[in-house]
Amino acid sequence: MVCESHSSLENREELLLLSLEIGFRHISPKDSWIEARLTHVKSHQKMLDIVFQSGESEAIADLLCSWTSGSYYHSPHPSLKTCAKYLVSISHLQPFSPRLQQAIIKFIDCIGHKEFEQVGMDGVIGLLDGLHVNIDNISNTYGWTGFLLNIVQSPEGIQYASHRYWELLVELVVSVPRGLMGNTCGPHTMKSLEDAKEWDKLECWMGIIWIKQSMDEELGVDKELEHLTLSLFQQRPGAIQRLEHWVGTVSPFSARKQYKSFQQTFNEVYLNGGQESVQ
Repeated sequence: MVCESHSSLENREELLLLSLEIGFRHISPKDSWIEARLTHVKSHQKMLDIVFQSGESEAIADLLCSWTSGSYYHSPHPSLKTCAKYLVSISHLQPFSPRLQQAIIKFIDCIGHKEFEQVGMDGVIGLLDGLHVNIDNISNTYGWTGFLLNIVQSPEGIQYASHRYWELLVELVVSVPRGLMGNTCGPHTMKSLEDAKEWDKLECWMGIIWIKQSMDEELGVDKELEHLTLSLFQQRPGAIQRLEHWVGTVSPFSARKQYKSFQQTFNEVYLNGGQESVQ
């Protein structure tokens, strides 16, 4: 009602913020299932400018709760994706309040990565760094897997995305391997990480690649993958055990086969006088 009467209300901004506070401040962003019917209309787009210009963390969380909420009678707001460009511009509110942090995480749960492609990867990485997200506050594992895969495979992600988010991606994939289905894991990422000597990130990425290999026996293991895996093991011998653990959690049979391949190949090349070199 406030949105529809916006042009005739002198105190419309205050009324809108108050109505969102009364309606949604009590709702947990992580589980915003409500027993109510919300009707989303075109005039609700006016909320975005008003709420984000207010600069109030809890008001923004109220808006995100209202737009991501669902019930037996309604789905999240059909224009939810338009919030992406607003969210990448609120770095001045960091560190985010716990409620706003969780509301943004739930927002990403709902829309995935495609809508963020339009706002620039630098802004997305800046937003991500302010979230300090972990696997315990993610509801939609599939959505976050696709979101992080999109980030880490970008040139900006390879260079600037914090190592903790590469680790989080491995955790998500190990937890729900099916999240890899329908997502591309490009070979260029491996080479870029090796060239940049980002060995910690490369370890995580190799874990993801080998998990994907273990899930599809028809995928062949090419020479470049073997080459880069050996290059990683030369720099990080402990990665052998970590990759075995990750793959073993997803597919124990593949892990047993792969462990022999990892360890025996490494021994032959580096410990037993093998002639092959990855330099």
